[in-house]
Formats: sequence, C-alpha cells, structure tokens
Amino acid sequence: MEDPQHRRCPHRLPGAAPPILLLFALLAGVASAPSLDGEDLQTVPPPQAADEPAPPAFRFTKPSYNVTIPENSFAKTYATPTDRMGISLGEEDSDIDIRYKIVAGDKTFKVEERVVGDFCFLLVRTRQGGVVLNRERKEWHYLTVRATGTRKNATRRSSWSDEVLEAETKVNVMVLDVNDLNPFFLNKSYEVVVPEDTPLHKSILRVRAEDPDQGKNGEVYLSLKEPSLQFAVHPVSGEITLTRPLRFSERASHELTVVARDRGSIPKTSFGSSSEVTAKVQIRVKQVNLHAPEIFVHSLPDIVEHSNAHVYAIVRVADRDSGLHGEVCSLEIADGDPDGHFRVRPVGDPSSRPGEFMVEVVRLLDRERAPRGYNMTLKAVDCGTPPRQSFRALPVRLADTNDNAPVFDREIYEVEVPETTPPNSPIIRLKVMDADEGRNAQVFLEIVGGNEGGDFRLNPDTGMLYTAKPLDAEERAFHSLTVSAIDQGNVGTRKQSSAKVKINVKDTNDNDPLFESAEMRVEVDENEPTGSSVAKVTARDKDAGENAYISYSIANLAPVPFEVDHFSGMVRTTQVLDYESMRREWVLRVRASDWGQPYRRETQMTLRVIVRDVNDNRPQFEKVACSGHVSRRLPIGAEVLTLSALDFDAGNIISYRTVSGNEDGCFSLDATSGVLSVTCDLTDVGASERTVNVTATDGTHFADVVSVHMVLVNAKPSESNPLEAAAFDCRDTGVARRLTEVLAAAEKNNSPNQAREDFAMMPGRYGDNVHAPEFLDFPLQLLVNESVPIGSSLLKLRARDRDRGYNGKMVFGISEGDTDSVFKLDADTGVMRVIGRLDREREEEYVLNITVWDLGRPPKSSSRMLPVAVLDVNDNAPRFERSVASFDVPENATNGTVIFRANASDADLGDNAKITYSLETDTEEFSVDPVSGVLTVSGQLDREKKSVYELRLRATDGGEERALWSDALVRVIVQDVNDNPPVFSLPSGHSVRVREDLPVGTVVAVAGATDPDLGSGGEVRYSLSGEGGFPVTSFSVDPLTGTIRTAAALDFEERQSHMLTVVATDKGTPSLSSETTLSVEVVDVNENRHAPRFEDFVTTATVAENQPVGTVVTRVTAKDADPPGDDSRLAYSIRGGDGLGFFSIDDQANPLVRIDTSFILRHVCVAY
Repeated sequence: MEDPQHRRCPHRLPGAAPPILLLFALLAGVASAPSLDGEDLQTVPPPQAADEPAPPAFRFTKPSYNVTIPENSFAKTYATPTDRMGISLGEEDSDIDIRYKIVAGDKTFKVEERVVGDFCFLLVRTRQGGVVLNRERKEWHYLTVRATGTRKNATRRSSWSDEVLEAETKVNVMVLDVNDLNPFFLNKSYEVVVPEDTPLHKSILRVRAEDPDQGKNGEVYLSLKEPSLQFAVHPVSGEITLTRPLRFSERASHELTVVARDRGSIPKTSFGSSSEVTAKVQIRVKQVNLHAPEIFVHSLPDIVEHSNAHVYAIVRVADRDSGLHGEVCSLEIADGDPDGHFRVRPVGDPSSRPGEFMVEVVRLLDRERAPRGYNMTLKAVDCGTPPRQSFRALPVRLADTNDNAPVFDREIYEVEVPETTPPNSPIIRLKVMDADEGRNAQVFLEIVGGNEGGDFRLNPDTGMLYTAKPLDAEERAFHSLTVSAIDQGNVGTRKQSSAKVKINVKDTNDNDPLFESAEMRVEVDENEPTGSSVAKVTARDKDAGENAYISYSIANLAPVPFEVDHFSGMVRTTQVLDYESMRREWVLRVRASDWGQPYRRETQMTLRVIVRDVNDNRPQFEKVACSGHVSRRLPIGAEVLTLSALDFDAGNIISYRTVSGNEDGCFSLDATSGVLSVTCDLTDVGASERTVNVTATDGTHFADVVSVHMVLVNAKPSESNPLEAAAFDCRDTGVARRLTEVLAAAEKNNSPNQAREDFAMMPGRYGDNVHAPEFLDFPLQLLVNESVPIGSSLLKLRARDRDRGYNGKMVFGISEGDTDSVFKLDADTGVMRVIGRLDREREEEYVLNITVWDLGRPPKSSSRMLPVAVLDVNDNAPRFERSVASFDVPENATNGTVIFRANASDADLGDNAKITYSLETDTEEFSVDPVSGVLTVSGQLDREKKSVYELRLRATDGGEERALWSDALVRVIVQDVNDNPPVFSLPSGHSVRVREDLPVGTVVAVAGATDPDLGSGGEVRYSLSGEGGFPVTSFSVDPLTGTIRTAAALDFEERQSHMLTVVATDKGTPSLSSETTLSVEVVDVNENRHAPRFEDFVTTATVAENQPVGTVVTRVTAKDADPPGDDSRLAYSIRGGDGLGFFSIDDQANPLVRIDTSFILRHVCVAY
C-alpha cells in the first residue's frame, strides 16, 4: 500500500520547507577512455536542485519533458527523466491536492505524483499487465499529462468553494535499447573462387552480419571460429583477406566458420553469457597459370645453304605449372622468318618426351639473301587461362656454298685511250663482286680474249687494266677484251663470269700527210685566164678526225702566179701567164698540213709547171703611117719602102701582104722581107698619089694595116741622092724597143740563176729526233699522307726535250712500282694523282719508275726512280681483342679487385698508336687504368641497388688533330652476397590503436619486411618478443608473412599498451636479422553499461537540531547491474541541497549521511 505521504501534496510539516539533499552514487570507473570507434561514456545528467522561487502560477516547470526507460522493462518500472518533472509549490500552496493523469498518449504508461518538500514530482512508470516495451518496434512514446490541483482549505478566500487548478505538459518517453537480439548473417553460407595468385592482404570476400539492436548492442564483431594463418576477417567490415599465399597444388579448398557477436554481449570474464551466430565460408582455390613456358633449344650445326638439311634444331618446351596450365598448346615462329623458310612441328616419335618440337627447313636457303642468317623468335604458348607465352631467340647461321659467280658492275666497259699513252699506264679499274663469302668471294681476274698482241695487262688483285705496249690507232683503233673473273672456291665448284672491255684507241696526230706523188710535172698554156686549173694535188693522212683533215699551201717564198685551194688541193693560176716575158717553167712546193694538235704535221711535194708558148701575139709593124714621095721614074723592081713587122711570139714566121691600093699591080710587096717595090711604070700611072695598105701575118694573126701614102713625083733621082727617088716619113711604134725589153725579161726570167727556186724551210720538227727528254728538278722522295683523297694531285714532274715539234713533245708514265694501282701520271702534264686509296698499314713505300718519252720517230726516253713514302695518318681506331666481355664479381669485392685487363691495338704509328683507356660509363664503382687498361673495383658494390653494370670501355689513340677511339662493352654481373638484413615496411615505433574488446585472431598490423638478397638470403621469417625480451602472450605473428594478430583477449584496465618487438631473420649464411617495434595502444571500451540505481529516488530523514558533527542522519543504498569489479564499485557524494555544507556522506561502501561542518562536500565535488 502506498505511503499517503508520498501520494498527497498537502502532507508536510507546517512552516519552512525542510532542506533536501540530492544524493548520487557514481561508479568508481566512470572516467573511462574512449572506445575503439570513438564512443564515450554517456551519462544522464542528474536533476539539478530547484533553488529558484516557485512559479507565480500553477504550472509545470517545463512545457515538455524527456524520459527514458529500458525496453522489456517489468511492470512498475519508473522512467528516468533528464530533468526533474513536476510542479513547484509556494508557501501559499500548502493546501493544494495535486493529481497527475495521462490524458493523451500511449496507455502503456501510468503517472504518479510525489511531494518532496516544496515540489510535487511527476513520476512515469509502466502499468501492471501492460504491453511489453520493444524499442525495435516503437522507440518513442508521446504522452500528455494533466495536473489537477484542488485547494481544500479556503480560510483566506472565504468567498470561494473548493478551487480546482489545472496544468498540462508533454512527456516524451524514449525506449532505451537492451541487447535482446542476436546478430544475424545476411547469408548463412558463402562461396567464392579465388585465384591462387591473389596478392596478400587483398579482400577476397565480404561477409555481412547485422543486429537490430542499437548502439553497441547493434555493433557486430566478426571473427574466425578456428584460428587460421591463411585468412583473416576484419571484425567490423567483414572483409576476408588473404594473409598467406594460396597454392592450388597444396590445398584446393578452404572452409571457414565466421562468428558474429554483438558488442553488447561480449564478456570480459566468464560472468554473464553471450550468444553468437556463425556462417560458413567456402573458398575454392582456382589454379592460375603462374608460369610461362620455358624454351630449351638444342641447335644443330650451321646449315649449308641450298642443302637438303631437314631438321635444324630440337626444341623442348617445359611448363612448371600442372594440369592444363602446364600443357604446351603451341610453339611457333613469331618473327625472323618472313618468307617462311622454316616451320615448327611436334616430334612424332613415340619415344620422345612431351613438349619436344623440331624446327624444320621447308624451303631452300640462300645465304646471299640473308647474309646475316636468320634471327628467329620462337613463341611458346601454354594452354592455361589466360594463356602465358614466352619467347626465345633462335639464331640460324648459314654456311656459304660457292653458288654465286662473280659479277662485274658493268657487262660492257668502254674506255678511250690516246695512242700516245705510255706503256704501263692505268686505263680503267674493273669492279667485280661475289655475293659469297670467304674464299668463295675471292676473285681472280685475267684477260682471256682480245689481247692477242699483248697490248694490255690486268692487275688481278686490284682490277686495274694497264697498257702493256705502245698503241697505234692506225694499226688498230679498237680493241675488245674479254676479262674473266674466277672465284677461288674449291676446285670443281669455282664460278666464272666475264665482261667486255671495249677500248677505243684515240688518234693522236702521229702520222704526216702523204702525197700520192712526191713530184709532179704539168704543162700549161700561156695566156690562160686567171684561175685556170693547173693541177690537183692529193695527200692522205692515216690519222683520224681533225688529225686527218688536210689543208694545202704553196711554200714558195717568191711570188708565183699560182695558188692552191686549201681544201681541194687544186692548183690554179693567179694571173695570165706569158711565155714570152715570164718564166717558162715554174717549180712549186705544195705543202699538205693536217689539223692535229698540239702541232700540225706537214709534208710537201714538187710541182713543176711548164708554160707552153701559144701564138697569142699579132705581128706589129715597127713603123706605121708612112707618107712620102716616089719618083715616077723608078725602074720596075726598084725598092720603094721596106716594111718591118715584129711578133712577140717566139718562132713565128711573118709574111707580108697588101690589103688594098695595089689593084693595078704597080707595086709588089715581098712576103718574106716586107720590101715594097715597083712593078710597073709609074709614069703610066695617072694618079699623082697612091696609098697602099699593107698588113703582116704570122699565119694566124694579122697585124694592123699600115698605110703607105705615096706621092708620085716626076723628079728623076740622082745617083748622089737616092732619096730623091723615094722618101718616106713614118711614125715609129716602139715595137722594137718593147720586144727588146720582153726578150731581155725573158732572158732574165729564164736564166739559170732565176731557175733556182726559194722555198720556205720545213719546220725543224720534221728534223731528226736528236735529243732524249731530260727531267728537271726531279724530287728525291715524295712524302704522301695516307689520308690524301682520291683524285688529289701529288706533284707535277718537269722535263725538257731540245728537239722541236713532236720530237720534243713528251709524255710521262709510270713504268713499274705501282703494285696497288694507286697512282696515275698524266701523260701530257706530268701531274701525278692518287687514283686508289693509300694505306700505310698495307704498304709503307712505293718505288716508282718514272719514264718520260718523246714522240719522235723513233722515240727517245729517260727514266728515274721516285720513292713515294706513305706517311701515317691517324686513320685506324684502336681495336679491342674482345669487344664484348662479361664477368661475375661478388658484391663484397674490395676496392682494387681486378676484373678485366683490356687489350687494344692500333695499326697506326707513333702517337697515333699510343692508346689511353677510359670509362665512358658514369660510375663510381669501377675504374680503369689509363695505361694498362686494367678494370678494377673502385667503390662499394651493392647488388640490390644495381645488379648488372654495362660498362663502356673506351680506347683512344694519341692522334693530335683528331683522336680516334673504339669502345668495348664489359658487362659486370654483381653476384649476390647475403649482406642485407630484412627491411621492415613499418617504421620502428609505429603505433596502432585497438579496442580492448576485439575478437581473438584479429589482425592488428602487418609488419612485412623485404630482403633484396637472392635465394635463401632473401627468405624472411618473423618472430615476436615483448618488453625486456619476455614472451608475448597477447599477440602472435605469422612467421611467413609478418601478420600480427591478437592471441588473447585484451583488457584496458589490466594493461593499456603493449610494446612488441618484431624480429625478421633471413635464411642466409650467416643469417641477418632486423627488428622493429610496434606500439599497440589498447583503447578502452565503455563496459560500464549500467548506471547505479537507488532503491528509491527519494529518501526522507529527520535530524534534531544542535546535533554534534558526525551524527548519522540516514543510510542510502544504490545498486549497479554491471558485473563485479570497478564497473560495479560505487562511490557516493552529495550534489546539492545541503545549504552551506552541513551534511556529508561516506563515499565508499557504507553510505551514511552525517552532520559535518568541514565542507567535505566541496572536496568530494571537486574529486568527482
């Protein structure tokens, strides 16, 4: 039965309100650390003392309140408010009776009222026989509570009857979670296929479990039921990770049991019980194609090209995988055989091992098409999924057979050679190649046809064609040589080819023109017109071209009335010839000249021209126009006048005759003497004057008619004066004088002295070849750099010949000494040029026989020896005996360890052959002696940093202008020594924080370490030690992977941190180890799940005044539902209501309230 004092508000003592003490029981372990996920202990703040004055009106202290109550609470379980609920009462309200009632909201709850002092508390509890609270169904309940106050005593208000007061407030009831549900997995079983090459610590599956509870009660921890080093499960996320490598060959399936527990049920001790659920995880290991096939080749000897070899190599392919992954699906030629000369075929022999293949030749091989052979790449593919493949180079070297004939670079060579070319002069270099190699490619050249006269020779080594004899274009202007090239293969297999060399001997004006006749006699009539042809002379020249073009000229120094046509040789008159006054015989020297260069060759002949006399002159009277008198008395036969006519022609007989005037015959003209006489009696002539016209003739021509005019007179001539009978006066024509002159000229022109002709002297070059050529300033020695470019001029030889013309024209040549066909001497200029590559290393000195010839008939020559010293030029780079070398050296080799002694040589001389060694690779680990070439270790080697060094060793000669060098590749492979301890990926002192309630077997950290050493020196094993070297019981480490797990339950209250030392030790000899420290901080988890509860939230006590200090007032008792320990150990304190600290309470297990004036309350409050 309820205490009426606690049910009705008016029941209290009159007067001032008694003091109220607010007592709280605190757990001893309330100051706990945060949990792993950051949660903190949440405590409900205690109700605060209501020291403020009562509200002026009848109303609740707040319009709404929040209260909490655990789910599944029993009947009459009171809800815990966050603040005190109710109505404050003033002094004037002592007579009010207050009742609380739920007027709206859930009927699961019931309200009560209780007056303590000046406050009427509102209490909320569950009903008797009501519905059980279930937070998962309904978390909040909203109540409307009405307070009804009835004032019974109205002495002060006599006019009123009972006064009823009302007030309402809202009460929000939150149902607190209780760990009443177990976790559950979304799937009861899981199955996953995991490839065996899955990396460590990779998630392979996620299992999920849930718990409908709230807070920690709904937080689920996952763990493996059976301890496993192969797998780990994250306690929160449920990710299952791989902590050791999977091996299908060792175990193809793994079955795990995953346990799910909520955090609200995990006990620290055996106190209490917990529920757990499990799920099965089936992990099937999928075999993975881990290894690529390995190709092993057993090569047979080199294949001889064009042979019938069938199998070149036997190839075995192995795969370390098992099952289908270890089977070889194919082996093929991936590269290096574009034309398909090879194929790969499995060995069909039943006795052969599996994975054996043959590399067969399916097409004839030709080394010349693949001079470097074939560098095939074999590709092997296994049958795994996905398939793996590997490659292997398979070089094929073809042995040469003599299957190629030498080939000239031209089938027909054409060259032009002057016929004045001296013997042993180079003409043309024949180039021939043989696609074979070795002796099969060595070619011997010889002239096999067209050289019957031995006019040419061929250097069989250099291919240079030389003249062997003087050439004569007139004798043979064209030579067609057949040159054969024969390789030096084995007898019976030698191949031969040939080429034609057409040599045109170029004419060089070495022949004089020749007349058909050296002397010719012709006759020509005088008085022929100018330009009349006299004779045609003809000359021939055996030369060709312009050297055979002939022009003619007359070489007479004195003028002659003749000329010759320069091209036709026709001799013509240049004036009319006169037999009577001019020469009657002419001796002409007709000269024939060719057009050759540099000199014209000439020859001459004698042409005698006889002038025949021709009757080309009329008789001419000495006197004409005669006029005189003749006596009539002259007797018949008397001479009247003697006419005289002259004829310039020689030997002509003149006869006279009358033309007219003598018709009567009185006069007679003597035909021979020209005497005109009387033949009649003149006295009988009646006329007094007579004119007789007379002419003279040489039988062909008639002279001009001469008139003789006579006057007949009667005078009788006296004896003393015969002129009286006939006398004439004539005009003298001067013919006689002219005839005298002509005869004198003829006599002069035809005198013996005039008969000797003067001719231009023939040039001296047509004289005898008297003098031999002479060298001028001939050098004692010629120094030539071997690097001189082809075509360069070395010197110009000078010579002289005191003869003229072709007798003094000189040509130069090298008679002997040029064994390598590297020099050529210009025949005309004497300039020596380089026509082949000089190489001092091949020939240091040439002694040349230099000869100079003249072009006389017969030629004369002179010879001198010219030493040609080939000077060394730095044209040869040093050559290493071994251009590629490989050496092994341990990584602990000390400085100065000799690795390799380089040996290089240089074919040059002097400083050009002085070799200095250097390292072109930038490295501090190695050095080379510049003089000896010794390669040594000069720094600390570390295979783990660099395992292979590709060193470029350079040998440089001492050339001044341009040093030459060559490189050798030295590969230094650093051999592993167990010199590296394992190195942890976690830094020393690394710290991790773990909750104390984590399941056993949870992975805390992965302290993996790597060891760069090889083999057993790189295999690492792990171990754990605690502080001071003591064993560790709370944690364990996987010796293979370094995975650290919890091995026992952690307890923050027992130990807040663990310092672990992880030791990693390799398996080398001697073994090396390293260690790292791992600090594991245990995070406190608030296990104080239950707050202490008093038996009643109000305890009433009285004490008389004036009691001494220490007087016991009352005893209060609280209980805690947590398991025994700090979480259930209680401490008490007064939090308010004692005024100035008049009371104190024992804070330990005997909670007695005493009178105390020592302000213990203040000290207690400070402590808590």
